[in-house]
Amino acid sequence: MERWRSERPGQIAEVEEWDRRKWERESPGGLSTVRDRLPDRRVVHYAHAVFLPGGVRESAVRPDQWSVDVWEFETDLYTDQVVRWNTVRWLGGEINVRASGTDEGAVAAAFAAACAQAVDQAKDPGKYGDCDER
Repeated sequence: MERWRSERPGQIAEVEEWDRRKWERESPGGLSTVRDRLPDRRVVHYAHAVFLPGGVRESAVRPDQWSVDVWEFETDLYTDQVVRWNTVRWLGGEINVRASGTDEGAVAAAFAAACAQAVDQAKDPGKYGDCDER
């Protein structure tokens, strides 16, 4: 608990003791969700950029890449992924690029590939099916 408080000031963690019957009846995964060890902490690496129509990169207020320590129970399975990335075209033609994962080198490589795809997508949206049909 002390470690949680030091890393997450202002966020409350509650501990509730359940007996075996309560785990069997009320736990989403049944008794199998009971941990037999402390959760792991992992470092997750992130990268983000936005490209304007035409392929010019928007100036960012935050850094392009950063890392965060997370507890494995805080996640939605992303701490188990070496890397994942995507590009999304927003209304107005901006391309949002995101990459994340547990391998810093893989995230950096995926981010570079995603940025290259975003520039191409911003310059030639029809190639990616992003053209408005009238």
